[in-house]
Parts: sequence; C-alpha cells; structure tokens
Amino acid sequence: MIKSPVIKYLTVLFSITCLTGCSGAYTGSFPAETVPGTASREEAEAGAVPALGNSTDSGSKDTENSDPCEADYIDLTENEKRSVQRRISSAGDLCREIYAAADKGSSSNIVLDEEIVHEMIAAVSGQGAAVTCGSYDFNMLNYEKTDSSLRDAAEGKHSNTEFYEITASGHIKYFALESEKGEMTVTYANSKFNEDAELRIQQLEKFRVYDWEYTDKGWLIWEQALSRNQEMDMHSFFRILPLDEMCRELGNQYILPVSYFCNNLFLTEWDTDSMDKIEFNDLYDFLYAMKYGEALDADSVQGGIPKDEFESVVLTFFDLPKEALETIARYDSGTGLYPWEAIGAWNRVRQLQPFPEVVKCTENPDGTWALDVEAILIENGDDCAFRHTVTMKEEDGRWIYLGNHIPEEEKERAPGYRPRREFAGQSGQ
Repeated sequence: MIKSPVIKYLTVLFSITCLTGCSGAYTGSFPAETVPGTASREEAEAGAVPALGNSTDSGSKDTENSDPCEADYIDLTENEKRSVQRRISSAGDLCREIYAAADKGSSSNIVLDEEIVHEMIAAVSGQGAAVTCGSYDFNMLNYEKTDSSLRDAAEGKHSNTEFYEITASGHIKYFALESEKGEMTVTYANSKFNEDAELRIQQLEKFRVYDWEYTDKGWLIWEQALSRNQEMDMHSFFRILPLDEMCRELGNQYILPVSYFCNNLFLTEWDTDSMDKIEFNDLYDFLYAMKYGEALDADSVQGGIPKDEFESVVLTFFDLPKEALETIARYDSGTGLYPWEAIGAWNRVRQLQPFPEVVKCTENPDGTWALDVEAILIENGDDCAFRHTVTMKEEDGRWIYLGNHIPEEEKERAPGYRPRREFAGQSGQ
C-alpha cells in the first residue's frame, strides 16, 4: 500500500480540518463518564460545566424570527446526554492503548502520525460503528448504514444515523443525525485524551442545521448557520462513500501533497513537451516533503538550493534531462545554486484554498494513467470547485508526472497563481 507521510505537514499548511461548533459552545472539559446538567452561559464561560447551546425554554429558537447567521441550538434531554456519554466513553476505551503508546512529540499541540489515527479508527470501527478521518485521507469504515440513512433523509423521509471522526490532534468526535421532512438536527460531542490518557469531553451540543446536502459523490455537507463571510465559515464536510483504493492512494501520495497552494503544477496546462510552464522553484518545497516525509528547513537554504539537492528531489518525480531543468529552473552556475525563497505573506496569492481529490483512475493504452481530480472548496460548500486531469506513469518503482490537462470551461474556475519571484522587493509589505 502507498503510504502518506506528508499528511501531517499538509494539515498544518492548508488548515483543511473540518471543525464543528461555534460561539456559545462549551469549551471546558469533563470526564466522559459524567452526565452534567445544563449550565448557564456564565458558568460555561467560567469553565465550570457545559452549556448545551443557547436555546430558549421551548427547546430551540423560533426559526422564523431568528438570525440565520446564529446557530439554532436545541436543549439536550438527560437521556440524550447519557447516550452520548456512553458512546464517547466506549470509543475511548477501544483506542486508549493506541493513543497512549503513540509518539505525540514535545509540542503542546499534539499531531499524531496518520497511521496511528487510522489504527484508532479501525479499533473504534471494530464493533460496527461508522468512523472517518478528520484529514480526509482515509475511507469511512462501516459507512453503509450512514449512506442509506442520508439517502432517505434526502428524500424527505424520517431517518437517523451516527458516526465518529478521529483527528490528527487525537480528538474523538461524535455525530448523531436525525432528519424529518428534509430538516436535519445534529447532536455533536468533541472529546480528547488528557495527559493521563483519560478521555474528556470538551464540547457537547445539539443544533438544527441551516442547510445541508448529500452529494452524488458521497459528501455530506452541512452549514450549521448561514456563514456571515468566508472567514466565519460554518460548513462541515464528511466523505461518506469510499473512494476507489487506487484513487485514494495515488491522491494521498502524489496529488494532495502538491495541491494548489503556492505552486502551479496542477494550475497550468502542460505535458512532456512543455515542462517549461512548470515553476519548479516554487514546486520544490512540496516535492521535498514528498520525498523525505518532512518539511524543508527554510533557514538552511536561504541563499538557494544546491544543484545536487535540487535535482535529486525534482528528478525523483519527473523524467527530465538535467540540462533542461537547469534552463527551466534558472540554475546559477556561478553560485552552484537554484534560486528559491520560502513562502511568506507577501509572495503568494491570497485566496481560499481548495484541496484535491482523485475521483477516477484510468489506464491508458500506452500504460500511463489518467487521474481525474476534483477540487473541494469547503468555504463555498462545493465538492467540485475545479476539475483537471493529471497524467502519471509508474517507472522503476516510482510514479512520475507526465502532464496536467485543464478543460477549457474549467480554466476560469482554477485558483489563482503568481510565481514567488514576481513578488521580488515586496517583502514585509
């Protein structure tokens, strides 16, 4: 199986982890085994016991008169609270040993290796629960009941389902969905292990979603409340239907690590006869992370990248003569360096970042593979904001890039790009 060593790096870089919850939600903690009562907002803000939304005495807001940009919270009954507690506690018991034994690094912000996250997912799914990964790099296990329920909900039927999400930060999230006549309510709990590997619930709430959709591709998308703007986005995304295994693996290994951020590999039309369209100097950071499984140390290469190092990284993924690469990437024979500069606030296009998903893999008659890619833009609630096709082939135990095709109708939808070298002299502005 192709492994995905750079997902951890990408999670930080692109900030694509799907989060649920908003203002008014409890952010303290309490043991998963306890069942707190409803607290006042003042008590919750003081870190006492959880306030389960800010609903009215009738159980929820008056949806006809309420602000659509405010979440519509609903009071949880004591039975509902106990049910959530049991489920969270059970999930914690199933993967506690895996989490306790995992390398968590020395930082206060825990980032688990994705293989550990996947082990935890497999453990929780062992008793039949539907479980997915917060990094979008792993198919939901035991998805069938959730898929069936959501199809019923989309037809306006009464349905209910539940699933878990486990993140690289070690959080275990629980979602219980109930639908009636097209309206959906979500019960949500977010929990994490403390230093003693005891699972503690951080957030517990129930709300009526403002809008939701179950797409043909199998993405469940909901908007908890109407997003005021893209910086205050309220969308949540969950892939329910599994991707083909080859699509998943090639996407994790060769498409997602490059993505669309500060490079143009997938944002321009090119093939083996037009590689000069690729900005290899901007692409280098991403290829380095793919090759070595860790981010490039920018401080160590401030003056540029030494010739051997640059060519070793780039030519791992491209079948290109060194002489051609020297010309395309502007090699300086006087210094022995290829020009390179780190990504900064001043040398990139400021825009929302979609992330790519390989939805189809087709073997061509010549033995190459065409990877159909669709970009997902969470802030727009769009599971296909941009399409393109990447051509690759397997050669001597490695996969190399051979081209990228963007249909004419998709070119205006592609994210913007400007080479970092064109921002020269704008540092700090």
